[in-house]
Amino acid sequence: MLDSFTVCRIESILDGYIHEKVPAPLRTMVKLTYRMDQNELILTEERPAQERYRWDKLDIARFEWDEHRWKVFAKDKHDCWDTVDAIQPCQHFEDLLEQVERDEAGVFWR
Repeated sequence: MLDSFTVCRIESILDGYIHEKVPAPLRTMVKLTYRMDQNELILTEERPAQERYRWDKLDIARFEWDEHRWKVFAKDKHDCWDTVDAIQPCQHFEDLLEQVERDEAGVFWR
């Protein structure tokens, strides 16, 4: 389980990332959110649903803290989480987030 300092640091990193990633004029059309649960974090893209005041959610990436390092996962064609072999596990969350942003393997931002 992540300690409270690490949780606050990761939340700060993600809040800054999301603020920069989605320009203010577009925030009514798309937003990035995340949810954390123990040693796992899921980054999600949301867009307005056809039903008023609702948002459709699409999971982008899953980060997992395991054995003192972060691992990153992407959804496969069956909508199941699968490790991204092109991204090696790392101790620094922000390094993996940067690799997800670059998405050189083309598995996150379709």
